[in-house]
Amino acid sequence: MIDWQKTASHVIGEVHRNLPADADLATRKKALRAARPWEFASTSWGKKVWAKHSRKYLEKYGLPPLKPKAVEDHLSPLERLMAKAKGGDA
Repeated sequence: MIDWQKTASHVIGEVHRNLPADADLATRKKALRAARPWEFASTSWGKKVWAKHSRKYLEKYGLPPLKPKAVEDHLSPLERLMAKAKGGDA
């Protein structure tokens, strides 16, 4: 059975060790795409794990981080139903 997290970290670590220290972001992205094992391209879980680890690695070298999701106005489904029953806009 494959350990997705460890495999992704290991492969990305190997890519990092094989790149020159002054490699730019585009070169790093290209190297990661080329080194991605087929399991990470053929399954939905593999794609998610690879994307998470790749992003974490690339953010260290200039990739802008994702904006955090706003959760201030989030209502649960039950809260939406209660608001709707009261005549709210939810």
